[in-house]
Amino acid sequence: MTKIHRSINTRKAALWILLAAVAVSCTPHKQRSAGHSADGTAAEASRANMPSSRTIASMAPSTTTILCALGLGPSIITADTWSAGTPGLPEEIPLFDMMKPDIELLASLESGIMFVSAMTKEGTSKDPFKPLSDAGTEVVYIPTSGSIAEIKNDIALIAEKTGVQDKGTQLVADMEKKIAEIRRTTANIPADQKKRVFFEISPAPYIYSFGSGVFLNELVEYAGLVNILAEETGWLSVSAETVAAADPDIIFTNVNYAGDPIPEILSRTGWEGVAAVRTGQVFYIDNNASSQPAHTVVKALEQMAKAAYPELF
Repeated sequence: MTKIHRSINTRKAALWILLAAVAVSCTPHKQRSAGHSADGTAAEASRANMPSSRTIASMAPSTTTILCALGLGPSIITADTWSAGTPGLPEEIPLFDMMKPDIELLASLESGIMFVSAMTKEGTSKDPFKPLSDAGTEVVYIPTSGSIAEIKNDIALIAEKTGVQDKGTQLVADMEKKIAEIRRTTANIPADQKKRVFFEISPAPYIYSFGSGVFLNELVEYAGLVNILAEETGWLSVSAETVAAADPDIIFTNVNYAGDPIPEILSRTGWEGVAAVRTGQVFYIDNNASSQPAHTVVKALEQMAKAAYPELF
């Protein structure tokens, strides 16, 4: 029996997962197209009381989350559509498609610095933001982070570029403190008593998960768990039969675009005998926290640990 359909290209998978996961997590919020504030009125209004010396454009939801946590929300004069609803983001600023932005309109807002996901460049035939950098706008590409260390580096870079290094240092310190607290507790779990988990990021019939080399796998390990796909690498397309044969003790899902995912997993054909299904150990993990490479991953870590070992947390 084939264990894994195939290990898919990490960068393309990461792009697909980001867009799918973040898009649906933001849908409850009313999304505003750039045309809503085409005259730049809302963007101009948001320039008052800005904590940063430069206005900011954020074209990636994880970057927007970090910027707002650094207290820079009021300095953001435009963002991508998937950032809609981010706590701290001004409500009436123009929003753009991060893959196909209206460059002329975006340029008219005259942002001082622009943060862009490197996946935007990798996921399109050409860099849609190059005309802006050619025209003199500082465009900072945030790489696709595959580890917790890289996420911390992203925070430090964003803080440095916006002149709030101290706040960046504190944000990383808070993140490290929470991770350390959880790891101190789970470190006492004997290796042979660690629960085995399957983490689903796309539901049947196109099931996706991940192996090692992904920040989510680090979170799984920090939570005192063993990923049933840890011997594989990157983002993975997985068959239902593979999961059933692995017989995980726990199943996590962050799928939030097809109704409640837990009843669907509990009633999935062929999984009746899976330990996690038989014992009802299927849990939802916050989508934003587990899909965005930002400091908020600690929220996902805490949810995993508490779900798996409630007696310890």
